[in-house]
Parts: sequence; C-alpha cells; structure tokens
Amino acid sequence: MAQQDLAREVRDYQQICGLRSAYSHAIDRAIDTGDWDEFVSLYANDAVVDYPQETLRGRDEIEAFGRGLEEMYEFSVHTAQMPRIDIDRDEAAGRWYMLVFYIATDGSEGYVLGWYDDEYRRIDGEWKFDRIAANVTRDTDGFHV
Repeated sequence: MAQQDLAREVRDYQQICGLRSAYSHAIDRAIDTGDWDEFVSLYANDAVVDYPQETLRGRDEIEAFGRGLEEMYEFSVHTAQMPRIDIDRDEAAGRWYMLVFYIATDGSEGYVLGWYDDEYRRIDGEWKFDRIAANVTRDTDGFHV
C-alpha cells in the first residue's frame, strides 16, 4: 500500500471513529435538551436504523424515534468501544461493542449490552451513517428488547 493510500485510510478510520463518538455524545445530549439536529445530521438522508423495537428509514423517522427516548430516559450515557472497521473507498463497515447506562423516567436504573453493526458512506467528503443495526444481548430493564 502506498504511503498516500495508508494516510487516507488512517484518516478515514479516525473520522469514522469520530462519527461513532459523535453519535454517543449527540444522543445523550439530545435526550437531555430535546435538540435532535446534531444527532440527525450524522445520518445519510436515506439511512436505515435497525433497533430491536423497530426499523427506521430516513432522518425524519430517526428524529421521531429519538424524541420518544426523551419520554423513556431521564439520563443516559451511550458508549461504543473496540471498533473493527473495514474501509473500501467511500464506503465502510464497522462493528462496535456497546454499553449504555441509563436512568429511566420511572426512576429505575439499568444498562444495555450488545453491539452496533454499522455501514458508513462518504457524502460530500464527510462520513455519515448509512445503516445501523443495534444488537442488544442484555437490557436490565427490558426497554430495548
């Protein structure tokens, strides 16, 4: 691999890691503030999100689902770690382990374990989520199953 190609792949890897990190920060902030603009901007217009509860298509459905989380959570901390990312020019795929801590609006506390299978697309020079599949293996309060 030429040095220029390696540098681009490293830069792409870092940008995708930044995208996944932005997801965690933006969803937690939006649950707290009700401002979903930053979170929704992380997705391609035609993105698909497969949550255990339902499949969302497009930014409008993603935002509507997020607004429903405001009713469910008083507080949340979404984390994603140990990425495996494969990059092929302007498309990429990744798997991240997830750990989400939350306090529900009913006062119960819990956590979620699982992983995200992501597909990414570079749009106008910026990486966006093209598809997310959230695979939940454990939720202490059963909100995500």
